[in-house]
Amino acid sequence: MQDTSIKARLIDAGKTLFADRGYAGASVREICKMADASSTMIHHYFGTKEGLFNAIIDEFTAATFDVPLRLISKPPKTAEEMRLRLEMFISETFRALISQAPVFRILVRENRGVASGTRYHEGFAAYLSAAQVAGFVDAELEVQLITGLVLDRLGNQIMYAATMKADGKTVLNDEAYAEEWLAANTRVLLFGLAGEAA
Repeated sequence: MQDTSIKARLIDAGKTLFADRGYAGASVREICKMADASSTMIHHYFGTKEGLFNAIIDEFTAATFDVPLRLISKPPKTAEEMRLRLEMFISETFRALISQAPVFRILVRENRGVASGTRYHEGFAAYLSAAQVAGFVDAELEVQLITGLVLDRLGNQIMYAATMKADGKTVLNDEAYAEEWLAANTRVLLFGLAGEAA
């Protein structure tokens, strides 16, 4: 039980310090001090600082991408089902990014791609392509070119919120505002600025 606690504390300390100082700026000594663990524990659990960093990224990708991708893993049977699952996909992605905001900041700060990010884009493109074949999505839409739109829009909001003053209302500190922001942006992502009637 104690070992699991130490490992979790090292991951939490790594998240905090990598987000605040960057990978190069966070030392093993500082991470261990923050985690209240000896420096040998990083080597025991992760091998190296890079191993700790990779464990944090692996945890992020599982938490961020697995559930949304399951929601769109099968082709939609109706236009209503397609929209409903896309709404859930966007919502789950957003909630996951909020819960993993410090790690998302690390990825952006370090300019590191995530291998499962490719899986996210491919899964999203496959769903949109299936919806396109079924006639639920504009036939002229280049799905491969727009799959990053959702993640870019949601991720940019997370990054923006992280730069706001503590007293400002953001998606990270105000649940009602996060719901309002998500609803408005989901509507635009699904129906465009002209809306459903266009």
